[in-house]
Amino acid sequence: MTAILSFVLVVETAAVELLLRRFGLPDVPRLAILALDVSSVLGVLGVMIVCARRPHVVSQDGLRLRYGPFFTLDVPAELIASARLDRRFDEKRLLSLSDGELAVAVASQTNVVVELREPVDVPRPQGRARRLRFFADDPSAALRAIAQVLDSP
Repeated sequence: MTAILSFVLVVETAAVELLLRRFGLPDVPRLAILALDVSSVLGVLGVMIVCARRPHVVSQDGLRLRYGPFFTLDVPAELIASARLDRRFDEKRLLSLSDGELAVAVASQTNVVVELREPVDVPRPQGRARRLRFFADDPSAALRAIAQVLDSP
């Protein structure tokens, strides 16, 4: 979705520039609008890159859920009770917390659910969660990694 948004922003930037030139808008406001459009494109590309460079991580210490620089939640391995595949395509927000369930969605989707033995404190949105829903590019690999953590002593 972010790649599509980036493409649309690039097309919009070019179209607006051509239209403003066609209608003879003076250089100063035209260049200011162009600078704003280019900064929007760069902002979206920056979010794409940061999210790709800061993925969710499963290690022997536990699970780290992240959404770029905007959100991080560390869950110790001893709190993880189980994990399963559960695809949802109806998440309303990027980060949501309700009824003890935290959802970290990408393009309104989550595909992995982790049940916890005890609730964890969630910094943003503030509260406590006993179930974690998140999107993994490769949910099977994520589930295998979590299973290895659960199986290790």
